[in-house]
Amino acid sequence: MKSLNGIKIEKIGYGGIGLARMPDGKRILIKGWALPGNVVDLKIVKQKKDYIEAHITEIVSYDPAIIDGQVFCPHFFSSLEKKELTDQEKTTIGCGGCKRQMMSYANQLNLKQAIIEDAFTKIKRLVPELVILPILASPQEKNYRNKIEFSFGKYVVKQDDKLNFLSDRSLGFHKQGEFSKIVNIHECGLISEKANQLYAYMRNLLQSSELPVYDQKTHKGFLRHLVIREGINTQQILVNLVVSDQFLVAEDKKALWETLLHHLQTDEYLKQTVTTLVVTYNNWLADITRSPESETKIITGEGVIYDKLIFPQPQEINKSESSEQTHTIDVSFRISPFSFFQTNTLGAQVLFQAAATMVGYTKGTILDLYCGTGSIGISFLKLGMGDKLVGIEIVEEAIVDARHNAKISLGDQEVFFAATPAEKAFTTVPEITQKLADLWLVVVDPPRDGLHKNVITTLSELKKEHDFKLLYISCNPVTMARDIELLLQQGFDLKQIQPVDMFPQTHHIETIGILG
Repeated sequence: MKSLNGIKIEKIGYGGIGLARMPDGKRILIKGWALPGNVVDLKIVKQKKDYIEAHITEIVSYDPAIIDGQVFCPHFFSSLEKKELTDQEKTTIGCGGCKRQMMSYANQLNLKQAIIEDAFTKIKRLVPELVILPILASPQEKNYRNKIEFSFGKYVVKQDDKLNFLSDRSLGFHKQGEFSKIVNIHECGLISEKANQLYAYMRNLLQSSELPVYDQKTHKGFLRHLVIREGINTQQILVNLVVSDQFLVAEDKKALWETLLHHLQTDEYLKQTVTTLVVTYNNWLADITRSPESETKIITGEGVIYDKLIFPQPQEINKSESSEQTHTIDVSFRISPFSFFQTNTLGAQVLFQAAATMVGYTKGTILDLYCGTGSIGISFLKLGMGDKLVGIEIVEEAIVDARHNAKISLGDQEVFFAATPAEKAFTTVPEITQKLADLWLVVVDPPRDGLHKNVITTLSELKKEHDFKLLYISCNPVTMARDIELLLQQGFDLKQIQPVDMFPQTHHIETIGILG
C-alpha cells in the first residue's frame, strides 16, 4: 500500500502535524497543509507498527466552518486553491510562512487552544485540578514581526532535462518544500508598513546593482541575505546585508562593491530611515547569516538599535489599590545584529505580563537558566519582582548584551550573569550557589528540545534547599509536557497552564506554566 484516499483529518498536533486514523484505528501522521476537517489523499512515506507517516497529495475537500479566513498575502499559495501557476507566478507565489491565514484569527486561536489541551492530556490525568486557561491573543494579527530575514537566490526549474532560470536575481523566501528555489517577495504581511517600504527600496537598489546573487548550489556569487530589525516601541531600524566576500578577488568586482557601499552610506532615504546599517561577510557554505568565521562591519550608525518593553505599573508598586493603572514601566534593551529578542514585541509584553501575574510579587533572587539577553529577568526586576538576578546563558555574546541591558534598565541593582550551559552551570561556575541564599523564583525558557536531563536533576536538588516557584515558558508544548511530567515525579506541583499566541498566521505557540 503506497497511497490512501479520502482520509479525513481529525485534529492537528504541535508543528502542524495532522492526525487521522485507519479503519482499524491505526494512527496516520500527516504533513503538508493539514487542517481539521480536510478530506485528503495521501502518499505513505513510512509505515510503523503503531502508526503511518504520510504526505498530502491532494486536498479533496475542506470544512468551510474552519477554513473561513481571508488570504492577505499576494505570495501565499495553498493546494486548497487547486490553481495552475504560470511561470511568472511561480517565481512570486509559494511562501509557506503564514499557513494559517486561510482561517479567521478566532479559529486560529481555537485551533491552538486545542493543540495545548491535547499536549497536556496526560498531565491532566496526573493532575486533575490542572486548569488550562484560555489562550491570550497577540495584540496584532499582522505586521507584528520586529525581525525579518530575506534570502537572495534563483528560481530554477528543470524542463526537458534542461535547467530553466525563471528568475536569476530573486530576493525573498525559500519556497515551501523546495529549498533551492527563492520566491520573489514584494511585501510581507508580518512586518510593519515602514519595514515593508524600506525593504522595497533596498530590494530595488540591490537587485538593480551588477553584483550577482549567491547561488546555494554552486556556492558562487555575492549577495546572500538582507535582514531588517525594527524597534517597535522606539522606531529604530537596523539593516544587516550579508554577502560573500570571496567574490571580491578581481578588482572590477571590488569596484562594484565600493560603488554600492558608497551609495548605502550617502543615500538620503536610508539616512532618514535606517538607524544603523552593517555588512556581514560570510563565506560559509551553509545557508545561514552568520558563521564562526564571519565578520560584521558597521557602515552607518552605531551597529546596534534599542527597543523597550512597556508594562502597566503593578498595583503592588503603586500602593494605591483604588487608583487606576495609568502609569507604565519601560524596560530598555540593546539589539545587536545577531542578538536574540522576542520577535513579537507587543506579544512579548503580553507574555511577560501574564507570567508576572501568575507568579506574583515578592522579594528575593531570580535564577534564569536560559536568560538569553536577559529580557525576562530584567523585566521582572524592573516590575518589582525580586531584588536580585542570576542569569545563565550558553551564548557568550548574549551575556554581553544581558549585562548591558541590566545596566541601562536596572542601574546598580544586583545582577550576575554567566556564560555557561544550563546543565553544567553549578559545576563550571560554583559561585552561583552562593548567590541563591534567598532564591524564590527559577525561570526556564529552553530551546524547542526542552530541558536537559541534568537541568531536571538540578531543579530537583534546588527544591530540597529552597521553596521557590518555577516559571516554565516554552515554544514547544510537547517537550514542555514531557519535562513537567518528570518534575511532577520529583515533587513539584502544577496548577495552571497559560497559552499565549505570539505568532498569528502560523502554528507556533508559547505556553506558560507555574510549578511549586
